[in-house]
Parts: sequence; C-alpha cells; structure tokens
Amino acid sequence: MVEAVQQRNNAALERYYHDCKSYFAHHAAAVFVGDANVDDIFQEALIHLWREIETHRIELADKRVCRWTEGQLRPMSSSLLTFLMAIAKRKHWELVRQQQRLVLADNDTTLEALDSSRFAETADGISESEQREQIVTDVVLQMTERCRQILTLFYYEHRTLDEILALRPENQTKQGLKTSKYKCMQRLREQVRERFARLHLSI
Repeated sequence: MVEAVQQRNNAALERYYHDCKSYFAHHAAAVFVGDANVDDIFQEALIHLWREIETHRIELADKRVCRWTEGQLRPMSSSLLTFLMAIAKRKHWELVRQQQRLVLADNDTTLEALDSSRFAETADGISESEQREQIVTDVVLQMTERCRQILTLFYYEHRTLDEILALRPENQTKQGLKTSKYKCMQRLREQVRERFARLHLSI
C-alpha cells in the first residue's frame, strides 16, 4: 500500500481501498456500536492514512513499514490496517467529544475528554489523551454485551432509560435497568482506573 500511494499505482490503490473497506466493515460493528457516521469515519481515517504515506511520514525502509516519530524513522509496531482502525477510533472520539463529554460516573464526577495538544506524544506518536481514550474504548469493548449495549445506548447515543428499556426487554423494570447501568459504570470506572495506574496516567 505504501508503494502504491507513493508510485500512484491506481490499480493497486483500488485493490487496497476495497481491502481496507472490507477490514473496516468487519470490525466496525463491534467498535462503533450504533454510530450512524461509520462511513464518514472510514473515509476520514483512510484519508488520514493516505496523507501519512503521501507526506512520507510513513514509508518503507529495508522492506519494513516505518513511521517518523520524534525525528526518527522507526518500524511500526502494528499493521497499516490496525493503524487505520486506531485512526478511526480517534475520529470517532472526536465526534463524541463534539456531542458531549465522556461521563464516567453517575454523580457530579466526570472525566472530560481532554485536548490532546496539552500532552506530549509518546514514542509511538500517541498523546496521553489519546491513550486515555483508547483505554476507555478497549475496556468498553471487553465488557459483557449487556453492559456494552447499556453504556453505549445511554452515554454515546444519549438514549433515555425509557428508550433503552423499550430496546432491551430483558431489563423488566426501569429501576432494574438503572441498577444495571450503575453496576456497569462501576465496573468500567474500576477497570479504567486500574489500566491508567499501570501506565502511570493520571485520571
């Protein structure tokens, strides 16, 4: 793909475009639950990846895909497809940020999505703010399907408890749903704090 972009090989680019779109579509349902903007997210992520290659921020060195970080050309620790999904996650969070703050508690305590420009980049070119967002995303994705659906519907899609109750008949009462949401949030908060602590990230 790097060679195709830099050499303007349209036939190869067409093939890689379909490969990227197929890979994205396969994983999007799990990553962007209920998000109606998945097509826009894919296009923006692919354009971002294209620019990284076109501007030689990503290039080949000794037949290895490398990326310039902190003034050095270093082998990438992930595939381009995985890197594409990381970009897509960041684009997704940018959309979420524009809609409302990411809430991590059911009281007055919130963890606001922080401006990534306030933090220095890590060796992989990822800011601490982006690390935080990726951790939250990963933890949510690893939760049970029940918790993932409840949190996604409430915090990301901004559904009311009554709307969620109608969508999830297994939650028989509004109070029962509220209790489930609270327990899921407690579990999310604990796991996120544990991951933050391991990486020495402040909350």
